[in-house]
Amino acid sequence: MIHNYGMFSVEGNNAVHLIVENALKNNLRWIDVYRELQDLSFTEGFEEAMDTEVREIVYEMLESTDNFYDGDDSDGQPDEAQEWHDYDPDC
Repeated sequence: MIHNYGMFSVEGNNAVHLIVENALKNNLRWIDVYRELQDLSFTEGFEEAMDTEVREIVYEMLESTDNFYDGDDSDGQPDEAQEWHDYDPDC
């Protein structure tokens, strides 16, 4: 069976499918799957694993109830362990 997750190659779709299968089998949270997609995107030839289309398809396949944007740590704000002066040197 061919699975299309919006990757640019059959190998990419197969790699994402393995992530989806593992997530379903082990009841992983969205943040965990997001990080696996992020790790995959650092692999040459699979950079598009973090494209919005790929993430949306994976999210739908998982039927996740987690917030889709919970995986994105880059909200531009310091986390609770940081002080503004550590985060923004101009502050």
